[in-house]
Amino acid sequence: MRTKILISLGIFCFLALSAGGCIGRQTKPVGSSGVTSYDGVLYLGSMDGKIMAISPSARSQELGFPSSSGEWSFAFTMPSKGICGSSSVPAVIYSIPAVADGMVCIGIYNGKVLMMNPLARSQKLPFPQVRSGEWVYPRTDDVIKPIVGSPVIADDTVYVCGSDGRVYALDMTYGDERWKSDPLGDKLWTTPVVDGNTIYVSTFEGYIYALSTKDGSLLPWIFEAEAGFVSSPVLYDDTIFVGSFDRSLYAVKIGDDKPLWKFPAGNWFWAAPLVNNGVVYAACLDGKVYAINAGTGDELWQFDIGGRIVSSPVLANDLLVVACESGNVYIVNAETGDGRRVKNPDDSQNADRPSINAPIQGTFCIQNNIAYIKAQDNHLYAVDIDQGKVSPGFSLAIE
Repeated sequence: MRTKILISLGIFCFLALSAGGCIGRQTKPVGSSGVTSYDGVLYLGSMDGKIMAISPSARSQELGFPSSSGEWSFAFTMPSKGICGSSSVPAVIYSIPAVADGMVCIGIYNGKVLMMNPLARSQKLPFPQVRSGEWVYPRTDDVIKPIVGSPVIADDTVYVCGSDGRVYALDMTYGDERWKSDPLGDKLWTTPVVDGNTIYVSTFEGYIYALSTKDGSLLPWIFEAEAGFVSSPVLYDDTIFVGSFDRSLYAVKIGDDKPLWKFPAGNWFWAAPLVNNGVVYAACLDGKVYAINAGTGDELWQFDIGGRIVSSPVLANDLLVVACESGNVYIVNAETGDGRRVKNPDDSQNADRPSINAPIQGTFCIQNNIAYIKAQDNHLYAVDIDQGKVSPGFSLAIE
């Protein structure tokens, strides 16, 4: 059964992550990097291979980009060899930037980890400015292999999973490799959880591993499920919540060898769940959002969006914002499960067109009650949660 599930995973990921071939031109970049917020600035990876810093205030004033409000754009390229010869191609980005102490870290699908100094990037200085804390890992032409999950920064260390099945620990200041774990599986495409001196990682083979932050060694507790895990793990109240290929959401108490509960659905929980005040909000590929009691696994409510959801929901006070792959955005009452669809800004005829005219696959964030969503048309959209309105998209295809 697990073999069949992993075969299905390979087909799905091949369709989702493959870039086009080379027919008289360079391969077109792809990716579904999400958006994160730090100190009033938004950070993301664009569809055309740039890491960008965007100021919502500057965009609302329609200032030229980049403005002086902490905005910048940095295009990272990688050498490529193929039937068309050797060339440099833009980076492909699936991970979400991690920001700590003003520094920006991101993993590239081509296999590099970058640490960037916003001041150096805004001045367009050559990269990396080592004296300013910038680095690239590995420093040679070697790569970790594709990085899909996002880096996590904790205690001056960057933790990131690679497609070689290993977890890497890198010095935040210099980018030196502190350690790399033994292979934990065929590939790791998820984002790890760091809690104190322990790292938790879920794998496609159906394991949850606990590793030491000191040296990456395996700690005694290992959890094994009957099917592989698809989502990144989420830790809440000493319990790990994670989606599985058996179309269930697992709640696993740390130290136990059996799940606390399993919640079945109509498809995979591809997106990582959100847990708040004892409630798990889980978006599923079956088109539904489920609210589940974190302690018992009992369903509190479900909201049917009617389309695949691959992005994690985000909470704004007592409202849940959910983005569908089709481009629809919904605002749902987190307590009752009652919700409404955000209308398309051009929808004067009340037609049934998506809230945003492009697929939504990346994680989004909320700042000042505005949801910032990067869609697959390479535009950034702002959704006013109170008013239920979408602003015109800001194009990320800027030189």
